[in-house]
Amino acid sequence: MANESTKDLQEQIAKLQAELGVSNQKLTEAQEMAHAMSSASQFIAHTAEEQATGKTTTVRVLLNPTESKPKMQKWKDVEYPTYFYTIDLPPAAGLFLSTNGTQYYHGETYEFDPIMLAEMKSRVARCWDHEKSIHGDNENAYRKPTNKHFGVLRR
Repeated sequence: MANESTKDLQEQIAKLQAELGVSNQKLTEAQEMAHAMSSASQFIAHTAEEQATGKTTTVRVLLNPTESKPKMQKWKDVEYPTYFYTIDLPPAAGLFLSTNGTQYYHGETYEFDPIMLAEMKSRVARCWDHEKSIHGDNENAYRKPTNKHFGVLRR
């Protein structure tokens, strides 16, 4: 009787392990599909928004940044989610943004943690603001005109 129940349990274990393998394979395929879709999203529809990757990265954070002595500094590892973001630069900004020796090219999709994502979005927005200022966007288009002139004497 013990032999039969042991065989039954072993069969159930083998069956469950096979089901787990199929489940893990489907999960991997879904993750690969999500990655491909987010990487290809720049070609499907232009969006300047980030897309979550579903992954995390570990970043070392300094807990006491005012401490100048390395032995007294306290560090902590923090898990952050990552995001895909497509670099969209205006024509006057050049071909890429460079950070710490890494070049991030226009039109390419990269994976960033939230800290780096905020930095990149800020830099791209500043590039677009600069583009608007040098190509004559009228910042005063909706302001009421005044007749004040500085430095000119009228008689």
